[in-house]
Amino acid sequence: MPTEVRMPKLGMAMKKGKVKSWLVAEGGPVEKGAPLLEIMTDKINAVVEAPASGVLGKVLAAANSELPVGALLGLIGEPGEAMNVPEGPTPAAASETSAASAAPVASPAAKETAPVGTAAGSQPEVLASPAARRLARDLGIEISRVPPSAPGKRLTTDDVEAFAASAPPSAAAAQQALVEVPAGEAIPFEGIRRVVAERLHESLQTMAQVTVSREADVAGLVARRGQLAPGFEAATGLRLSYTDLLVDTVARLLLEHRMLNSTLEDECIRVADAVHMGVAVALEDGLIVPVIRDAHTKSLVEIARDRTELAAKAQAGGLGLDEIEGGTFTISNLGAFGADSFTPIVNPPQCAILGVGRIVEKPVVVAGEVVVQPTMWLSLTFDHRLVDGAPAARFLQALSARLAG
Repeated sequence: MPTEVRMPKLGMAMKKGKVKSWLVAEGGPVEKGAPLLEIMTDKINAVVEAPASGVLGKVLAAANSELPVGALLGLIGEPGEAMNVPEGPTPAAASETSAASAAPVASPAAKETAPVGTAAGSQPEVLASPAARRLARDLGIEISRVPPSAPGKRLTTDDVEAFAASAPPSAAAAQQALVEVPAGEAIPFEGIRRVVAERLHESLQTMAQVTVSREADVAGLVARRGQLAPGFEAATGLRLSYTDLLVDTVARLLLEHRMLNSTLEDECIRVADAVHMGVAVALEDGLIVPVIRDAHTKSLVEIARDRTELAAKAQAGGLGLDEIEGGTFTISNLGAFGADSFTPIVNPPQCAILGVGRIVEKPVVVAGEVVVQPTMWLSLTFDHRLVDGAPAARFLQALSARLAG
C-alpha cells in the first residue's frame, strides 16, 4: 500500500503551506528520511523528509500549489505498484498522517546527505544536494551545467562555487547583477518579505506604539568587549559581538523591568516568567527574528553560541518554527550597517523592542571636562497600552548606566 505524503503542520498556528519545489522527480527513487520537497509557510521555508523508502510514484501537488495542512501531496510506493489516490480523508486523519509522515529537516547539514532529482516533467535527473540547488538558483546557474567533482557523484555547494568561479568575469557579473537588481521584473510578494510586511502592518495597526531614545555612554561596554574578546575567541572559537553583550545585559535588566517583558493576550497583561530574547537577523529577502531561550539564565558563552548558530541557520534557511516563536523581547542592532538611530517596530505579541545604533566616539562633558567617549543611540519602542513613558524611560536610564560601566 502506498505511503502518503501530506502537508505537515510545523507549528500550532500553521493552517496552510505552499509547495516550493520537489527535490525528487516523479518516478525517482526516494529513501526514508531523505529530503523530498521544499515547502513555504507564512513564517519559514522547510525541507520535508520522505516518510518511506521506494519510488515517488505520484506527485499530486505541483510547485507553487498552496494547500491546507493535511492535504495530500504525493504517494510513495514500490516500483510498479499502483498509485491509487485515496478519496476524502477526514481532516483529523489528514493531520495525524501529516504529523507522522512528514517532518522538517532540522539541520542544514542533513540536507547535504541525500540524493535528489529535479521536478516532474523536467530534464533527466541531476544528482545534487538541496543546498547546491539553492545556491545555483541564487547565482542564476543552471544546475545541469555544473560538472560533479567525480563521475556519478552528487553535486555539492563546492561544485557550484567552483563552477561559478570558473565562469567568465563578464558572465558572472551579469548573473550577479540579475540576482541583485532584477530591473523590470515583477517580484512575487510572498514568503518572508510578505510575512514581514503583514506583521509590521498588523503591529502598527493594533498597538499604541511610542519610541523613546537616549544617547548612551558605552565606555563600559566597549571596555568589557576589549577585555573579553581575545581570550573568549581563543577559548571558544566564537567571535564575541556587541550584540552578545547587549543580550546578556538586557536580559538580566528585564528581570527588574518586567512589564517590558510582557504581552497582551485575551484581555490580560501576561508578564513572562523568563526572558526569551529575539535577535533580528537581516536576510536578502526580508527579516527574521530567531529566539535565544532563557537568555537571563545563560552565560555569555552560551548566548554567543546560540546567537551564532541561530544566525547561521537563518542565513541558510534552516530555522525551525520553535526557533522563531515564543520571544518576549527583541533587540535589533543596525550599528553594523552604519545606522545611528532608528525607530524599530514592535514584534507582536511582544510589548517592546530595543533598537541599537552604531558606536561613535565623540567629545562629551564628564565632571566639567571635555573628554572623548564612545557613545551609542538606544531607541526603545513599546506598546503604550501596557507600559507608560516613565517606566520605559527608566529602563533606558538603567541600561545606559550599565553600559557606561
